[in-house]
Amino acid sequence: MKKILKEKKMLIVLMFSCGCAAMALDDDDLERILSEKETDQYVTQLEEYLNSLKTIVSEFVQISRYGEKSSGYFILKRPDKMKLYYLPPASDVIIAKNNKVTHYNRELKEKTMTSMHSSPLSFFLESKINLRKNVTVLSAVELKNTMIITFCKKNSDDDGAVALIFQKNPIKLLKWEIFNNKNEMTPWNSTKIILTDSKINSKKIPDDEFEKFSEVSPELAKK
Repeated sequence: MKKILKEKKMLIVLMFSCGCAAMALDDDDLERILSEKETDQYVTQLEEYLNSLKTIVSEFVQISRYGEKSSGYFILKRPDKMKLYYLPPASDVIIAKNNKVTHYNRELKEKTMTSMHSSPLSFFLESKINLRKNVTVLSAVELKNTMIITFCKKNSDDDGAVALIFQKNPIKLLKWEIFNNKNEMTPWNSTKIILTDSKINSKKIPDDEFEKFSEVSPELAKK
């Protein structure tokens, strides 16, 4: 009976944590799924935290749905500016600014542009983040040391979803997962970005950093 209850608990959390099945969890890590009232309270706390973020400079590791790993730098300057710079052997640079997302391949020297609103992370760049206005919260799960909140964009034809994973106390963004289909939120249907050695609100980021496709400024890259 104890084994069955443990398996049920694991199943519930894997269903609602939206991708955290990829994390190494044991039974002591698993806490509970937040009620609607608790979720609403946590969303308020989360909005306050996200609005307090002015700059982030962080190394990151990306894990694709196929298990392929790449790394690089994540640079955020709110509002309006974000950069993902992939280190070799990858050659991609993604820069978001002025309501546009530019994807540049350094090797092929090819550039494509899309609307900022097509990005599942566009909420990061709003001058005042309001999750209730722009997204639908699908679930909120509490683990031993982390919180996971999963949402999809409102009034969008995009069927994808995003799970944000935070350290609980003090609250800190640790990683996110992007799912192509909100009805199939499994580890093999997501792209994971894990932030490492994040510098939050502590580095000055010049605006011209978001003009550079060939490099990351040395003063930002150094630890």
